[in-house]
Order: sequence, then structure tokens, then C-alpha cells
Amino acid sequence: MKKQFTAIAMVGMGLAGSLCAQSLYDLAPDDAETDGLPLTWTAGVNLGYDDNPTPLLGNEDSSLYGQAYIGAAFLKNSPQTTLSVGAQIGVIHYFDNLDALGQDVDDTSFTVSAYVNWTHRVSERLRFVSRNRLAYELEPDYSTGFQSQRQVGNYFSWSTDNAVGYRWSERLATYTGLRLNGIVYDDLDGADRFTWTLYNDFRYQLNQRTVATLTYRYSDTSGDGQVSDSQNHFILAGLEHRFSPTTTGTIRAGVQLRDVDGGSSSTNPYLEASLRTQVNERFGVRAYARYGVEDYARTIGFGSDRTIYSGSETLRLGFTADYRVSQPLTLTAGVNYAALEYVDRISGPGASSVDEDLFNAFVGFNLQVTDNLSVNGRYNFEDLSSDADRRDYDRNRYSLGVSTTF
Repeated sequence: MKKQFTAIAMVGMGLAGSLCAQSLYDLAPDDAETDGLPLTWTAGVNLGYDDNPTPLLGNEDSSLYGQAYIGAAFLKNSPQTTLSVGAQIGVIHYFDNLDALGQDVDDTSFTVSAYVNWTHRVSERLRFVSRNRLAYELEPDYSTGFQSQRQVGNYFSWSTDNAVGYRWSERLATYTGLRLNGIVYDDLDGADRFTWTLYNDFRYQLNQRTVATLTYRYSDTSGDGQVSDSQNHFILAGLEHRFSPTTTGTIRAGVQLRDVDGGSSSTNPYLEASLRTQVNERFGVRAYARYGVEDYARTIGFGSDRTIYSGSETLRLGFTADYRVSQPLTLTAGVNYAALEYVDRISGPGASSVDEDLFNAFVGFNLQVTDNLSVNGRYNFEDLSSDADRRDYDRNRYSLGVSTTF
């Protein structure tokens, strides 16, 4: 029973963070067999303290806040089909009135997250893969690569990735798919984005542990308001290697050919990599790295002070680790780092280029008190340093809560 509860608790913790198989932590198709999970509900409440709830907005007032959520997860695995579904709804309320730039900010925010991942193996050669996620949230999820810092109000992000995999021979296979994703902000005019991407992966089995890949992607991003559209071609070569039954690494590198309406064309290096390992029954680690020019970080400032750039040359690094100290106690920790250079100013009063560094780190614990009740805590530190005026900030958040699973 305790072993089952630990697995369920980790699913509940995962729903509160990155959604399954939709982040920079997960780059390659994951065909590993997974034990099924019956429909499981998780609910919880947290009380926290935030010393800078509205960074970038000219206000450094602190506030206590409360959070409540309920979520569910389900995983079914058969020889032909794997289906995983999860959802969570919640509310966050700041007890002190928040204001920014002389205007009131909503002190109550609702959040929603959901995912549906489906793999169907028609035969030993043919399979269909579908990964779908959506989130309506207040805090950025750095591992998706959409955002680089907390913005004004909630935002809605979504993606759907659907592919056909076919094994042409014992060694050669392809994945061909279409990915759609977008982001919509409640309180930021002219910041919304929509991207569609066509891609094809050639996969060649070098040996039992290693797959060589050759990837082509074409993506088209539409910007809202004054943010212009852009097109990108990616040509990448890579390797996927299973170092052991519990350790897998993926790396792809190549060139990004970029054209921006109203901006300039460019040719840039591109890199993406991920690593996941279960060192032993108690200790697991996941990590990612990505370097390229991003479309979702192209503006600095608000209103008449907004400056629009062709893109941002961005390096993203991150890792998260879980360590089970004992049967009831699990520790978690992680870091996300982003180095951004906003380049080729298109419009606005800002500098021709701006460098920024974002560092985000967290530590937490989950303590199982009874078979279906646990106590959890978390500390998060965030720091942004920027060449642009009045954008530097640091932020500390503390929370303590209880959750139950049924």
C-alpha cells in the first residue's frame, strides 16, 4: 500500500508542475512499457508567502497567499494502446491587495491544467502517437520554453502533437507529424502567439542501445498586434542512447534558418538535449538543455514603452531531482536557467539588443503522514538581471500544505 501511495503522490505532484511528456525534459518518443494506474484523485491546500508577487511591474510589496486544488490522473496500458489522462483545477488568492504601475491587480486567480497522451501500436511496424496539453495558469512553466519570467495576469497555453511512426526495416524508421501550439495572455495586449510545425524524423538503429536521428522541421509563428510573423527551418542530426535500463540521453544539433517579417533573416546554431536517469530506487534525475532563437520571447516592456525584437538568442538549462529519504519522506529540488539576448530591434524605444539572465531554483519535501494524507512544503527563489532599465528583480516564495489521495 505504501509503495502504491508513493507512486500516486508523485503523479499528484507532477500535475502541479510540468505536464506529462510536453516539456524540454521529454524530447524523444517514449515507448517504454509503463504500469497502469487506476483513476486517482488528489486534492490539497497550501498557505504561502510571496515577497514580490508582481515583479517587473514597479511594486515590491509582499503578501500571504492561499492555494487549493483538486486533480485526477489515469493511465491504461495494453499490448496495443497506452493512454494517459490527467487534469487539475485550482485557485490562488493573495490576502493583500496587489497593485502594479498604479493599477489594481487581481488578487484571486483560477488555474487549470490537463493532458491526454495516446500511443496506438497498429502493428510491429506502424504506430500513432498523440500528445496534447493545455494550461491556464499564473506562474510560468520554464520547462516548456514559452516564457522567461512572470507576466501580468494569467495566460492560456496549449499544444497538440500528432505523429505517425513507421518502421521500414529492422533498423530504419520515421516519425512524421504536425505540432500546433499557442499562448494567449489575459492582460497583455499584442503578446499572443500561434505556431504550427511540420516535422519528419529519420531514425536509424545503430545498435541495441543507440539510435541515430536526422530531423527536418518547418515552423510558422503568427504574432499578435505589432509582433510580426516568422518562419523557421531546422535541420538537425542527433543520437538517442540508452546508457542503462534506467538511463537515457538524447541530443540533436544543427542549424536554424530564420526569417522574420519586418525584421532580418539569420542562420543560427541550434541544440537540444535531455537526460533522464533513475540512479536507484530512491534517487532520480532529469535534465534538459536548449539553444536557439525563440519566437515566444520577443518583447520587452509594456504599453508605449514596449520594444519588439526579431527574436531572442536563448540558452535554457534545467534539472530536477527526487530523493526518497525514507518510505514516507521524499525530497525534491530543481533549477531552471535562461540566458536571453533580444536582438535586431524592430520597433520601440529600447536598445538595439538586450541581455537578460534568469535563475529559478526550488527545494521541497513530501511527507506521508497516513496512507492517504501527506504534508508538503516548498521554497522557490527567482532572480532576473537585465540590461534594460527597471527589469531587475528577485523573488522568494514559501509554502506549506497538506494533500490527500483517494
